[in-house]
Amino acid sequence: MVNIKKKISWQTAKTTGLPDDCEIDLETVAVTICGGGNGAHAGAAMLSHQGCKTSMYLSLKKEAAKLKHGIEQGGIKCEQLILDELIQYRGAPVVSDDASIVGGSDVIIILAPGFAHESILREIKPFLKDGALVGALPAHGGFDLVAKHVLAERIEDVTLFGTVSLPWAARIASYGMRVEILGTKEELPMSCHPRVPRVPIVQLFNSMFIGTTFPLGNDFLEITLWPANNIIHPGILYGQWKNWEGTPLHEKPLFYVGLDDFAASKLQGMSDEIQQVKIAVEKELGLTLSVPELSGFLLQSYGREIEDKSSLKRIFQTNPGYQGLTHPMRQTGEGNYVPDFSSRYLTEDLPHGLAVLRGIAGLVNVPTPCMDEVLSWGQNACGQKYLDNGTMTGKDVSHSGVPQRFGYHQVSELIF
Repeated sequence: MVNIKKKISWQTAKTTGLPDDCEIDLETVAVTICGGGNGAHAGAAMLSHQGCKTSMYLSLKKEAAKLKHGIEQGGIKCEQLILDELIQYRGAPVVSDDASIVGGSDVIIILAPGFAHESILREIKPFLKDGALVGALPAHGGFDLVAKHVLAERIEDVTLFGTVSLPWAARIASYGMRVEILGTKEELPMSCHPRVPRVPIVQLFNSMFIGTTFPLGNDFLEITLWPANNIIHPGILYGQWKNWEGTPLHEKPLFYVGLDDFAASKLQGMSDEIQQVKIAVEKELGLTLSVPELSGFLLQSYGREIEDKSSLKRIFQTNPGYQGLTHPMRQTGEGNYVPDFSSRYLTEDLPHGLAVLRGIAGLVNVPTPCMDEVLSWGQNACGQKYLDNGTMTGKDVSHSGVPQRFGYHQVSELIF
């Protein structure tokens, strides 16, 4: 016998809690997606399809107009692959370039690169209603520190949330019209401020998203230390291009599937260093943090889909969601390509990823030779500077989520 749960409004669930025999009526939930990229397309289509009152905020007028025009052709069609099943649906969110659109929203989800988080938070801050849920997917790289810095006195008026990565690997097929979800994570850990949420946010997210559940973590530090794109993207780039001498290639090399033994060893080395940092943080703060090894995270996310789990390299190479994805490249002539070191794999995943990890390691005096090696190469490749003579004092720290930027010199200061 199927138990049919009673639907209650989000406002009721916030006020009285969510009984076991009830579920949240998503038609009573207003959501704003901030961003217009792959993840924003997927999220907006999914949440609109699920019944949420969904809007999208983009500050750039031309981009917003382009997105609105595409959606007006029949909504965003989403094709989502979960295991071997392809499901299809459409969503038709409202689009605006006016930040005041968030004023009526219960949930504001920033689905944009890490370097855009600070400016988006500044734009929406005046319009946030008390009790709103405000967060980012993903929120690694010091998102909570940036949010505390920007929201200041408003930080206690909202519930801050974040996840360790995106719920999926998504790709826009036609802007404003069609998006493909190539791989769906089964579980995606979430953390909140306050640590114990005042509202049933986990149940809400489990209802809103298709194919993914959101277990609640212990502290935002778990998200910041979580081994994901913060080490994956810079590490794979380093392995592929560290000895590159400038000769163009005739085809784009495969990114994840092209992982070799050297790059895999650097990824493992950085993952091991994260574990050492985690242990030092736990000892100093008296906390228990749930932060897996890199291989553990990948298996937690894609375990049912990965064909060969025998090594870190084979986990990457046999993940269906990674098939066909190539290195970020620039075309220099007919059939010639060179690496694009201005891609977000460095410009986002260093200042809001690897550099933040290195900054926390410095707070607890844990040596990180693998992180230093990859970070030094990456910052030189993209013309930025975070690590300078062994300390996080480079000129570009001021545009990052690195703890030292905010004047934090003790790991205890990261807890608020």
